[in-house]
Amino acid sequence: MGIRIITDSSADFDRATAKRRQVEIISMAVQFGNASFLDGKTITNDVFYTLLKEGRENPTTSQPTPAEFLRVFEEAKAAGDQVVAVLISSVLSGTVQSAQIAKGMCEYEDIYIVDSLSATAGIQILVNLACKLRDSGLPAPGIAQELERLKGRIRIFAVLDTLEYLRRSGRLSGFQAGLGAMTKLKPVITVRDGAVSIAAKAFGTSAAVKQLQKFLLQYPVDDAYPSYFLYTDDKEREELLLPALREQGKLPLRLHYSSVGPTIGTHIGPGALGMAYIERE
Repeated sequence: MGIRIITDSSADFDRATAKRRQVEIISMAVQFGNASFLDGKTITNDVFYTLLKEGRENPTTSQPTPAEFLRVFEEAKAAGDQVVAVLISSVLSGTVQSAQIAKGMCEYEDIYIVDSLSATAGIQILVNLACKLRDSGLPAPGIAQELERLKGRIRIFAVLDTLEYLRRSGRLSGFQAGLGAMTKLKPVITVRDGAVSIAAKAFGTSAAVKQLQKFLLQYPVDDAYPSYFLYTDDKEREELLLPALREQGKLPLRLHYSSVGPTIGTHIGPGALGMAYIERE
């Protein structure tokens, strides 16, 4: 009997890394007009942001169906394997619900669904821990319990380059987005209790990044876990944040990079940067 670790593509998990760590990724669907793609399978992040910036169509994303989870669950049941599924926040997507429906259809008790109450690299942190615990010999119930214990300490803060994509996705009025463009207002967003909210607003990118730095000091990083620098289409945006953290002696010791994919990128747009990490107790 083995343990299968499953996540969805909103975790922005590198496919090669996922294969090496024996993590199965179930893809979200991305729609540009009449063209449909599977996140991470039939569309790359680079192509996604190119299409997004062209602005011909407003993209939409949709959760995996129960049938997609059922296929994986039935395979695990037939093999006698346990399953730990670590998924995007139920506040942001119906993915957890799809998995729960599939579990009921499968009629198999050894499936443990963890609502991460997070997104992008916040989910990666939990998946990486699940893999570590699996490899140490901990059974699936214990893994799920540890993830539930830790998930409340995940912190995500990000600076957006524009409010336009929040407007396009219906999260912001046209008037508010236009006002933000005129005043060069840059929001700092966060994910808390599973929901995205604006943590602060600043005039200009430099001021917004300084506000992000303040949040990192207010909610310090626990270096016992990996941390992630997040970016959408431009990795060089790290120069706006990381040198200052290094100079302050606050650069996380176990820092990785993670490109934000279509599921979250649809709403925050190009030019965004941020951090995902575990807060110190």
